[in-house]
Amino acid sequence: MSTKGKITRRIANRMSNANSSASSWAKPVVRIATAGIALGLGLIIISTAIVQGFQSEIRDLVIGFGSHIQIIPIDPDNDGIVLNSDLLSEINDLNGVKSVAPLYVNAGLLETNKALKGVSVKGIDLEDSRGFSSNSDMISEALIYGKLPTEKSDVLISAPLAKTLELDTNDRISLYLVIKNEDVKPRVVRVCGIYETGLLEYDERFIFVQSSLLQEVSNRGVQAVIYLTETSDRLDIRGASFGKTLEGEAPLGRWAPEIELQNPDTSIEYAWIVGSSEVQDTAHLYHSEDTWHAEAGDGSWTLFADGYEVYIDNFADLATIDDEILYTIPHTFTTNKITEQSREIFSWLGMLDLNVVVIIGLMVLISIINMVSALLIVILERRSQVGLLKALGMRDSSVIRLFVQYATRIIGGGFLIGNILGLTVCIIQKQTGLITLDPNAYYVSEVPILFDFSRLMFIEGIAFSACVVSMLLPAWYSTRIHPSTALRIK
Repeated sequence: MSTKGKITRRIANRMSNANSSASSWAKPVVRIATAGIALGLGLIIISTAIVQGFQSEIRDLVIGFGSHIQIIPIDPDNDGIVLNSDLLSEINDLNGVKSVAPLYVNAGLLETNKALKGVSVKGIDLEDSRGFSSNSDMISEALIYGKLPTEKSDVLISAPLAKTLELDTNDRISLYLVIKNEDVKPRVVRVCGIYETGLLEYDERFIFVQSSLLQEVSNRGVQAVIYLTETSDRLDIRGASFGKTLEGEAPLGRWAPEIELQNPDTSIEYAWIVGSSEVQDTAHLYHSEDTWHAEAGDGSWTLFADGYEVYIDNFADLATIDDEILYTIPHTFTTNKITEQSREIFSWLGMLDLNVVVIIGLMVLISIINMVSALLIVILERRSQVGLLKALGMRDSSVIRLFVQYATRIIGGGFLIGNILGLTVCIIQKQTGLITLDPNAYYVSEVPILFDFSRLMFIEGIAFSACVVSMLLPAWYSTRIHPSTALRIK
């Protein structure tokens, strides 16, 4: 650092010293300016943390109902997909992917003696044999009492629906599942639990069931059945099939091994195999205890789903991971991001950033006005000192630098106090939830707090730089002070 720079820094240090010989009437102005900066920065920190916390809370709830990314058939008339474990594993291994699981969703109707309510029925599988269980974190945290659906007769409904339909746990209710071909499948289910997220629009619409219920009623896949009629002198065996192949045709069947239908070998177990290798089903025929037994197949509906749902680690990577998934999946599939599934919600959450920008702008503007006023008063107070420095040969640029350095110290002190104030308030609220909200109006029960320190440092850096640069204008006013005039002032 040059000699002139050291001199201006030392003078600025002495000016900002609390024991400086400056007259008392300028000190309150500087303290008010410091307090204004501290209060403004504290409000910036608090508002940023609240808005980010609110966005994160609402976003996580919406994602819990729909997942970050859904992989669905590109053809809207395609009636589901055949589950592919290799594809699931490949997607699950992508960098940034937290979990992947089959997607099950249907339209439905809940009916009681007093009311009828249209709902979206989502299937969850908590113990998938292939290791691709549904992500139930959000709905588990929202569970008020009861349990998640683990049996085909279980249904999880929201508190608003339970109130509307006058239901409680263990109550039985009629559920009508609407299949894609407009066929309606009635089922009697039992309320296994009550949940509430606070998102009334979603709570009133979504119910959760065991995924096998939706698979069973979906009219997908094929079913193998053996009809057996045995009399004292005759045995009639006939293999039958139900459902449709992937091509929409009636499934063909074959015996393995070949069978003599009128006089089969009792030492051999026979299989009646229906459909193609991808979605085939098998019924069994065997002789035991002097009689023939026929067992129908389980049906290949367990091999189908409506798509896949993908959860990721970081929401900021949504677009990048979506592109990677598009390169991974076959051309017959497409992706549907959560920002597209719930466009209105995410547009609204994005608009909240505008509120933060306005708050930051106003607080920085107020801080600048406070500091400009304070610095002008300090310059007027020190006119004689400025005149003496100029008379001793200090250049105008050095005088400007002197007052900018002095103002920077005041701004830095205000930023330090503001950080302590803002972070303290946020930490207290985050730990205690002291300030509560009405969930019906705000979707959350308490003011949410989320710290993004990288974003906060960026905002503070911009605000600090704007305040310091703005000090050039009042500091420039010091160049209009003439030594001959200033030294006459007593």
